[in-house]
Amino acid sequence: MSSLCDPISSAGGTSLWRHQDFRRYLTGQAASVAGSSISAMALPVLAVLELDVSPAQVAWITFMGQLPPALLALHAGALADRRSKRKQMITGDLVSAVVLASVPAAAALDRLSLAQLMVVAAVQGAAGVLHDAAAISLLPSLVDRSLIQRSNSRIGALFAVAATAGSNLGATLTALLGPARALLGDVGSYLVSAWCTTRIQTRGTNVTRAGSHRLHTEIGEGLRYVRRDHRLRTLTLVNATTSAALALLNTLWALYLLVPAQRMCCLLPDVPPDLLVCLLHSVGLH
Repeated sequence: MSSLCDPISSAGGTSLWRHQDFRRYLTGQAASVAGSSISAMALPVLAVLELDVSPAQVAWITFMGQLPPALLALHAGALADRRSKRKQMITGDLVSAVVLASVPAAAALDRLSLAQLMVVAAVQGAAGVLHDAAAISLLPSLVDRSLIQRSNSRIGALFAVAATAGSNLGATLTALLGPARALLGDVGSYLVSAWCTTRIQTRGTNVTRAGSHRLHTEIGEGLRYVRRDHRLRTLTLVNATTSAALALLNTLWALYLLVPAQRMCCLLPDVPPDLLVCLLHSVGLH
């Protein structure tokens, strides 16, 4: 059975879709990406409509979500080399699911606060970077080296579709259920991701490597390696710049989207604001 053996070592013509562990990995990661897009849509809407926060407060929520990846990304990568990648991914998913589920629970009890949203954003960001670092380093143990390029191309394509679908699903759920309950879609995606990861059976994904060096020493070695390779150095700078720009865009997205929605509420007082946000999101008015 291929899932109990070493990664696929067949020729380049081998179909990746016949590899069970790769399908499980891809399904779990795509579900997580779609769920994160739901939260990216619903969380700022929840803060603005339910808590009536200011633009600066929305920016603080986004900042708290982006701070852990900036501080912990290198440590998460080093931990993934030392510990079980599957366990690190599952832990990140379950922590994210639990902390995010507290938001609709608090909203149902009328106890939701700005402080809670900031804590949830920070914890979810930390759990997410732990999961992502392990997920990236897990792929080479699932497929043969000759198939990594094809694997990455399929992952990139599916993630783009999942992100777009998740964003539109988030808008629909926000309109139908409200922004708080829409977050349950992301909670479910984390559970799907954790379940798919537990089903991965390829040998080598649970090996724990004893650390002969301090964590900071390994991080320093990795940074020096990237600095010496001009290709990795360029890719790192491009990705960092792109991530910073997207973080800035995501901070302003909900605010600019809600401005026309709030104006339309004055003209259409019988239409729920959540539905107007969904309509504006669908036609791209932001």
